[in-house]
Amino acid sequence: MDNGGCALCDLKDGECARVFSVSGSGELARRLLDLGFVEGMRIRRLFAAPSGDPAAYLIREAVIALRASDAAGIAVKKASPAE
Repeated sequence: MDNGGCALCDLKDGECARVFSVSGSGELARRLLDLGFVEGMRIRRLFAAPSGDPAAYLIREAVIALRASDAAGIAVKKASPAE
């Protein structure tokens, strides 16, 4: 990504980031925005299923599981856990 960030699916377990943008349109993008995936929101990857997909993310004190294909459309900038 040219903004110095990465896709949400690229985070490793325990890494934190801030949402930069949600790409795409339609029902999935609208649902992600409704769940709190808005610009500046802090998110942390908790863990992934044994197969690696889906992964669980902590956002707004809720745990959300996303498939890698869906998380690929969410651009994030890595942040320290204290941010």
